[in-house]
Amino acid sequence: MQASGRQEPFRAAIGPLCVGLAVLAACSASTKSGGTATVPSSAPTAAPTTAVPSTSTTADAWAVPATITPEYLNRVLAELDHIDGDAFRDARAHSAVTPRFIELEQAIRAGRGELDLQEKGIKQEVAIGWTNIKATPGDRVMTTEAILSAAKPCVLAAVAIDFSPRTIGAPLHYPQWYAALVPGRPDTINPTHWLLVDDGFEPSGGAPPSARACAAS
Repeated sequence: MQASGRQEPFRAAIGPLCVGLAVLAACSASTKSGGTATVPSSAPTAAPTTAVPSTSTTADAWAVPATITPEYLNRVLAELDHIDGDAFRDARAHSAVTPRFIELEQAIRAGRGELDLQEKGIKQEVAIGWTNIKATPGDRVMTTEAILSAAKPCVLAAVAIDFSPRTIGAPLHYPQWYAALVPGRPDTINPTHWLLVDDGFEPSGGAPPSARACAAS
């Protein structure tokens, strides 16, 4: 099932890789036949860093800077990945979609469609007995490679993705990964001022249209 109201979300076509591999943020029911996904030969073209007005005071350790830099975005992504990791570890420990899992994922994702995809991924892992998943999974790691053009206040970036902290065996390779973030109200779980509105890859390996990637559902 695709996220409600979305056309070809850029997580599509990863279905055959999802089962047993904890690639939860990338899974959807839309699949593409063919061989193993490979990293594209050309890197995405970087856009000028995105300027976003500050939304908080200087006393806020997560205050949004006037200009979004790769260094700042990496700090935000690391925090979101850690919260996602806590959610995944709770589901792994209980072998179920737990209330804590839902609470944590809701705190970092924009739109019901995003949460539905995370729940679906956990149910797939439960069904196959967490094949290829560590008993105590670590955090996946997204690292900014380029900040791309997107309408403010959304931030769209090409990122490197590493799932090896939570998987057993040699890591798989994927087409270029992208993360789209939109502003969110900070809280005690997610202090970053940002929510993941989408993250994954396009079947073509290219960048997703920013209007689609930045649209919550």
